[in-house]
Amino acid sequence: MNDGNGTAPDGARLRLTFEAFRDLNDRVWTGFARTQVGDHGDADRLVVQGMAEHLRQNWQLALRQEMPAAYAWRLLKEHIAAWLAAQSRPAVVQTVALDAVLDRFCKRAGLGPADLPDERIALLAAMQELPERQLDTMILTYCLDQDDTATAGYLGMPAAGLRSHRRHARRRLARAIGWAEPAEQEDE
Repeated sequence: MNDGNGTAPDGARLRLTFEAFRDLNDRVWTGFARTQVGDHGDADRLVVQGMAEHLRQNWQLALRQEMPAAYAWRLLKEHIAAWLAAQSRPAVVQTVALDAVLDRFCKRAGLGPADLPDERIALLAAMQELPERQLDTMILTYCLDQDDTATAGYLGMPAAGLRSHRRHARRRLARAIGWAEPAEQEDE
């Protein structure tokens, strides 16, 4: 599998780098897809497989991007949007998917449990009204346990911007359901 000089041919090198990149990110991609499409059999895996195949076909382009992880994230979002658009009731699908991660989200975000039905509904509505980057930041951080460096890489932004998105999202969610605004020590 080398060219006689001890190096892999370009095609093999590209394949290996793609496979390593996919292995590194597959858990997060699948976890995020699950928060968007819910538990519909293998829908999350099918969305990720479709995105990964698209990425594989455009791997050289991805490698020329400043942040390949952010390029892949945009592809994932496009594939999720296409899957949701193909559903008869995409808003319901997405709401059910977000509801499934709500308790973990509240606990990790320092918002307290949303035990009452009215609080759950208000929080879900507020989450769906967050700007896209704020929602992605919250899901990556609190539901998928990604650190600031990884989350910033997926979203293609500096860590300071990420912390700002997270802080604004937490405040917005807390206000939407009438809770005291969460402490900011982790974002400072």
